[in-house]
Amino acid sequence: MRGPHTAILTILALLLGGCTVASKPMAAFRSETVLSDGFGPECHASNLVKLPDGSLAAVWFSGTKEGANDVVIRFTRQQTGSSQWTRPVTIASHPGVPCWNPVLFVSTDGALTLFYKAAKRIPDWEGWFSQSADGGLTWAGARRLPAGFLGPIRCHALARPDGSVLFGSSTETATGIKPWRIHFERCTPPGDWSAVAHWSRSTPADDSPPLNAIQPALVDHGAGRLVAYARTREGVVARTESSDDGRSWSPLRPAQPRQANPNSGLDALLLPAGQTVLVLNPGPHRLQLDAVLLDADGQGWTSLLRIDEVTKGEVSYPSAMLDTDQGVPVLRISYTRNRREIILRTFTLSGLDQ
Repeated sequence: MRGPHTAILTILALLLGGCTVASKPMAAFRSETVLSDGFGPECHASNLVKLPDGSLAAVWFSGTKEGANDVVIRFTRQQTGSSQWTRPVTIASHPGVPCWNPVLFVSTDGALTLFYKAAKRIPDWEGWFSQSADGGLTWAGARRLPAGFLGPIRCHALARPDGSVLFGSSTETATGIKPWRIHFERCTPPGDWSAVAHWSRSTPADDSPPLNAIQPALVDHGAGRLVAYARTREGVVARTESSDDGRSWSPLRPAQPRQANPNSGLDALLLPAGQTVLVLNPGPHRLQLDAVLLDADGQGWTSLLRIDEVTKGEVSYPSAMLDTDQGVPVLRISYTRNRREIILRTFTLSGLDQ
């Protein structure tokens, strides 16, 4: 969306001899939707995608509480042209075993895949998937991923130019110097997620001092350059980079400039102008949820918008995506509010399309 400021920036660029002048996008609140319906009653860890027909879809886990034996995966969608979301339905359950951290992925052929984890304890997670050929209206039976592979742990997967799919993944144990570790998994070709021969794994080079990191969010800068941001036990956002499309990774380091985070899930995306946005809890607790923008010169993170804030409890675990609404570029963010609601907030960002 372009406005008067765009013309001013263009004139300034011409006066400066054709130099590019980057502007900071400006955010305006647009709407809020409660996606969950009280099932559980606890709900958490939402994930949001856009389907090939323009519909939106969202998932999360829900049950008595996180890790309880009755926790299942819930799903809702919004048809193209409608402002209403369907009543949530259960699309994955393992009686007596909790489900965790669902992630949706849309293949190039339009198939919708649900990835999730199931186990009594997080260190024992098994990766599972289920597929839909009709945008989530019906689902095939759940199947296990190959042993040793978990798929996406919390954030979106990336489709790669060679037809493969790259996942940000991680493991959590209770012992050792570095019980939390991130890694990356690749499936190529993605036609059969259950075939072990299609899967491979890469890990960041050794880091010292060690950072305990999980749930990496991937950002694609093009030409094989990828950056992943992750939460850590050490209270900072961690960063690792690849220059060969995710086949090898630099040592994990605190993101520079440093960005505080209270060991809580985050998401990352790239604006059309090349600026990186992190969506995260920005301080020592989960009472505020913000989007922060990496300065054009890379010298600091600046606040883009306050997404939500509570006086007690939490607003956390965002899933972010860029979209258009009636021709206007928007930022959509789904997240947890006090473990009782999954919220979708939509923001208009002027300057988003520059």
